[in-house]
Amino acid sequence: MSLPPRGKASVPLASSSRAQSLARSGADPAGRPPAGESITKISSDLLQRLDAVTFPTPPAAVVRLSQLLAKDGVTGDEIAEVLALDATLAVRVLRLANSIALGGASDVGSVRDAVLRVGVETVRDVVFAVSMVSALRPAGFDYRPFWRHSLAVATTARILQERSRRTGMPCPEAYAAGLLHDLGMLALDRALGPHYRKLRDAAEKSRRALYEVEQEALGTDHAQLGGRMLEVWQFPQCLIDATRLHHRPETSDSSVTLLVHLADFICNQAGIHHGTRHQPPACPDRMWLELGLTKADLPAIVALMHPKLARAEAILSAT
Repeated sequence: MSLPPRGKASVPLASSSRAQSLARSGADPAGRPPAGESITKISSDLLQRLDAVTFPTPPAAVVRLSQLLAKDGVTGDEIAEVLALDATLAVRVLRLANSIALGGASDVGSVRDAVLRVGVETVRDVVFAVSMVSALRPAGFDYRPFWRHSLAVATTARILQERSRRTGMPCPEAYAAGLLHDLGMLALDRALGPHYRKLRDAAEKSRRALYEVEQEALGTDHAQLGGRMLEVWQFPQCLIDATRLHHRPETSDSSVTLLVHLADFICNQAGIHHGTRHQPPACPDRMWLELGLTKADLPAIVALMHPKLARAEAILSAT
């Protein structure tokens, strides 16, 4: 996978003509009646801002890490080499390795030793979280619930993959896909600022899915935007599809997308959400069956997921 050119890459975030038409009419893309003035009053200027927004190219550490995750048997030494590309990341991993949360008995002074102490998976979490938030620094919402949800979805996707009797997909793909699935929310927040906060508040107040509210107001949603960003950044296709289609898994033939969709459902049901408090009512039986699982597996999956959140909190405190 080649790196995109240095500098900034333009990422079209919405179809202006379609979104502006929706904003003027108050219509819903699926033909439903308007959900309320607070949702549909999006000015043409804001919609044009979506089309004009530019974002930095992905940090080199993130690109290199995604390359490493595409192969089996990535080593601590390889991860340490990636961290050497970014002094800020190296310092944060050292801080985490020496934190009380991980019970370090003695101080760790080298990046390599830090990787050995915290593990490759934990380092990967820190790299993605810190780098993505740095590239798309939130303007209007607290990113910690966002990353807590992302880490929970990633962890749950891995658990589902391990328990699945029908997927032969490498575990790192499921984890990385879960971690990145809501990346488009950071893009929308960066582009719209307080106006995106209003959309999130409207979704929370109405107890509706955020992506539905986004579609009504903007003619696009965070899943589509996140997928487009990863496409421009030349990330692996399975990660692009899982991000773009995690709310519409029936349109994807990838097991990774299905794992992320189901993991997202489980986490939202368990109250581990990104701030809108939406709890989807159900997940079709066929989604479980396609993975060789049933709804009866849910309690065991949730029981495995919750202990992982302490680790996620330790990672977030280090970022």
